Amino acid sequence: MKKGFQRVKDIFWYSDSEPNEIMIALAITFVLPIMIYKDFLIQNWVLGIFGVCSGIFQLYASAWCGCLNKRLVAVQISCVVCVATCFSLFTQGLLGGSKSAWFIILLLSLWNMIRVFHEKINR
Repeated sequence: MKKGFQRVKDIFWYSDSEPNEIMIALAITFVLPIMIYKDFLIQNWVLGIFGVCSGIFQLYASAWCGCLNKRLVAVQISCVVCVATCFSLFTQGLLGGSKSAWFIILLLSLWNMIRVFHEKINR
């Protein structure tokens, strides 16, 4: 049992977060603006534009640059976008059904932030 918990801990701290970073960046860049246009009762274009910019920056930091400092900034910004998205969905009564996937994306972005910060500390 202890070995299983140690393995889960090792996976959490030392696994590669870049595939998640790219997936979240793609969701924020492409899915968020479409969702804001089609589903939001009050269309928050500031969130959409900020989301697209942060998604593009995260794609650059994770896929092209790979610099740890830029990745850390990118995951922090994307975490803010995910929190704002979930908050907007919640306040409009839309955080249910398939839109609850944004809560999962928020959890993944929090994990990415912890993981990249931990990687930066250990280097």
